[in-house]
Amino acid sequence: MLVLAMITTGTACKKGFEELNTPYKESSVATVSIPGLYNGIAKALTDEDNTLYVSLFYPITNQQGVQNIQAPYLNYTSSLWNSYYPVLSNYKALIKKIAEQSAPESFNNVKYMASIMMASKTLHMLDYYGDIPYSKAGLAATGADYYRPAYDNEIDVYKNVLADLKIAADGISNGADQTNISSSDSFLKNDLDAYRKLANALRLRYAVRLYGKEQALATEILADVVGGNKPLPNNQSAGSLDRNNFGFWPSLVTPNVVTERQWYTFRETSVSNMRMSSNVWGQMSSNNNTNGSGIFDPRVYVYFQTNDADQWAAQPQNRSVSDGGTVYPNNDTKMRSPIGSQPNNKFSGFNYFMVYDEVYFPYLIITESDVHFLKAEVYQKGLGVAKNIGLAKTEYEAGITSSVNFWYAYTQNSQRWLTKPVAPTALQMTAFLNNPAVLYNGTNDADALKKIAVQAWLATLFEPAEAWAIVRRTGLTPKDATYTTPVINKLPYPDDESTNNNANWQKASGGSNPTVQMQSKVYWMP
Repeated sequence: MLVLAMITTGTACKKGFEELNTPYKESSVATVSIPGLYNGIAKALTDEDNTLYVSLFYPITNQQGVQNIQAPYLNYTSSLWNSYYPVLSNYKALIKKIAEQSAPESFNNVKYMASIMMASKTLHMLDYYGDIPYSKAGLAATGADYYRPAYDNEIDVYKNVLADLKIAADGISNGADQTNISSSDSFLKNDLDAYRKLANALRLRYAVRLYGKEQALATEILADVVGGNKPLPNNQSAGSLDRNNFGFWPSLVTPNVVTERQWYTFRETSVSNMRMSSNVWGQMSSNNNTNGSGIFDPRVYVYFQTNDADQWAAQPQNRSVSDGGTVYPNNDTKMRSPIGSQPNNKFSGFNYFMVYDEVYFPYLIITESDVHFLKAEVYQKGLGVAKNIGLAKTEYEAGITSSVNFWYAYTQNSQRWLTKPVAPTALQMTAFLNNPAVLYNGTNDADALKKIAVQAWLATLFEPAEAWAIVRRTGLTPKDATYTTPVINKLPYPDDESTNNNANWQKASGGSNPTVQMQSKVYWMP
């Protein structure tokens, strides 16, 4: 079946770092069928290059210790651009195809669900690049006039996409007159409630993100989504993780997808050789005792593993001490190297079972935990709704709890986790939430907002794009005083743009080089 074939050919990191896609002006519609076009969008929702994550996002968010600090991230910044525009072309072709049907109104749900997926992809692009071609882009198949589209102002695109999300969230109908494409929907299997939740979650995220620059718009959205109690991810269970934590779940595609994207990120030492960083460790343990006696955050046991001496030891964030061991061996044992077999491995690595999980590990867009932390900030600040420090604390603690529950449920569901960690008890969770580093005090705005930012940052350890947004927006995430990162506020435009779309590129970039472009702020940054 063509739809399924498209899904199973998702982009993964390539050993030779080959060019991932052709320029968007050369993109073509993969298939003229509505299911095919729809799934062309679905398969690319999180179709991003992990090489960029480990070479750029992880270091500048101060999240993960990356041993190879010379990874040439500029080689990969265009991969996001080149994967987006064929998807935009598919989306516009889908909308056109629906309009051509004899009863186009019966495809309204399909249109709305596709617009929600496309909105997610577009919002990421705006966060990465700022101004982008949008209104005139993705139409190259209609003629040469669209080969060199102008760049739209980023706030205009944000407003357009957020309006589309509201129309979609409100317009999805449970009526019998709507075409049901459940067997052809590789993303959420036509789960209408899940699509509504995703749309509202994205509206919430970007209302908070844009509040400082577009207060009237953000207030309207927050009053609708939060004040109006619109459907949002909540009360996840082990069986509903994908319906409250949205992204690409390889094993849930039929037939199952196997992807080495996560595995390659960690095992390929020419890209990275990541360890648990001292900056993260300092937010999850009250001391550096190697026996783990200071650990208060139970996610440590999912995220990380001990070193070769079976000790907890964080690599300095500034990489002043390197590590020569092979933490992520490429072997067939499906297990970490036995304790004592890698004496050069001095520092704790990421958990081998998670690193190796090419079947179930999710590539996340937005989670229930993300939503709770956003609502905590909304209530603590009184954004669009009345300030309520009691509700802020409730949402903050729900954000932490849902993050812990999510990752432990993930380990239980994954067939790659041969040794499954035991979830914390209710008493252990209470102790965690009452640890001085975590305990919420809504009467102190500065402390409360910092703790929201820190916990949201920890919860997005495997959502690098969102972690980067939290760092740029709040300025409240932990930083190692001895580790200075370069100023990178956005990604530079691909070199191809200066060649193939020069006049419009000049207007958007001012003709500046990549280093200068990266210092420019995206619209919502303070």
